[in-house]
Amino acid sequence: MPSKKKPRIFLKVAINGTKSNKWHKLGVTQNPFPQLGRAEWDERKINSLDGDPVKDADDIRQRLTGMSAEFIELCCRMFKPGRRVAFVVYWDPNT
Repeated sequence: MPSKKKPRIFLKVAINGTKSNKWHKLGVTQNPFPQLGRAEWDERKINSLDGDPVKDADDIRQRLTGMSAEFIELCCRMFKPGRRVAFVVYWDPNT
C-alpha cells in the first residue's frame, strides 16, 4: 500500500522593522489570528515578529528560539530595518 503524501506546508511571516506596533490600535500586541499550521510550529513566536518592533537579527533569533536554524536565518535575511516585510515560507515534507 503506497504511503499517503503529506500536504505542502506554508507559513505567512511578517517582520515589523518599524518603530511602532500596528496592532496596538486594536488593543492587542500582535496578530491575534493564528495560522492553520502544524503543531510543531509555535504560531505565537512567528506572530511576535509582526508585533512589537524587531530591533535586529539577534532579536529575531531570541524570539524564535527552538525553531529550525534554517527558518530563523531566513527570517534574519528577510528583515529590513525601518520597514515591515511579509513573505511566505513553504516546503514539501515529502522530499
